[in-house]
Amino acid sequence: MAMLHRWSGQGFVLFSSVFALAASLPETGSAQPKSRLGSVTTPDSVRLWYRVVGSGAQTVVIPAALYHRKTFDALAHGRRLVLFDPRGRGLSDTIPPTRASLDHDVSDLETIRRAVAAERMALVGWSGVGLSVFTYALRHPTRVTRLIMLAPLAPRRTPYLDQMLANRRSRIDSAAQVRLDARVAAGEFKGKEPELCREISHLNDSAVFGDPAMARLTPDVCDSPNEWPSRNEPYARAMFASLGDYDWRSEIARVTVPILYVHGDRDTFPLDGSREWAAGRPNARLLVFPRAGHWLQYERPVALIRAMDAFLRGGWPAGSRVVR
Repeated sequence: MAMLHRWSGQGFVLFSSVFALAASLPETGSAQPKSRLGSVTTPDSVRLWYRVVGSGAQTVVIPAALYHRKTFDALAHGRRLVLFDPRGRGLSDTIPPTRASLDHDVSDLETIRRAVAAERMALVGWSGVGLSVFTYALRHPTRVTRLIMLAPLAPRRTPYLDQMLANRRSRIDSAAQVRLDARVAAGEFKGKEPELCREISHLNDSAVFGDPAMARLTPDVCDSPNEWPSRNEPYARAMFASLGDYDWRSEIARVTVPILYVHGDRDTFPLDGSREWAAGRPNARLLVFPRAGHWLQYERPVALIRAMDAFLRGGWPAGSRVVR
């Protein structure tokens, strides 16, 4: 969805930590889980790219593969992970803005489920994709076993979207933004969209991390043309337009599967949004990571994997709380 951003950097240290964790998780071995690549075409002729990791009775589907890379692979011991790029993102087909919407994303989740022959599946939604996986669970309740919402958009647009944008603006180097805008206006990046994508990423990275120095761990996704400004920005506008002045509060109670909300207390997405998702829900818990921002899979990889593994095994992770 629109709130998937473009980031740069290298994650070698991160991936090493996550893979080392795999050997310490219950009932896992030291060998890395096998993976395979695949693709499927949607009913409206959009090709979706996906990667299957590991095997087991439990299937976990995670959109936004390009952004997660191998950060969740340690979870694949004893279960099957399916990571895919939504339409218009990463390696999946480029689409016109008219074919980008929440409804399309929900339909594409169903296409992926059928492609991998999963009768039921757990879903993991990060950032804006949280709305997609929640809506899928709302519309297809018999197909979902458990739901993990990582740093999700709040359940209503007002007032949280304006708060998120204000938080982000307050952390960006405004002088650097002015300089970049001037370089763009001067035509410096004409025909050089990957370079512009990386400049935007570099400017925005530190704004959403609890520790700005950790922004170097995120992957460089700007080699994908779908992440270039000329494609990403129209896509983002179309996605948000499809949401309208959304408010899902009256629908939350209809999703009765167990839900784990995970949020960093330094995220630009307001923590109160996740509190509102979980408030008063006997089937939900909120886990807050201190001194962490929006990219929990890079900022707290070991703790996050442990928490997700515990939840996917049927329990509640240590530190998660009922929101009353």
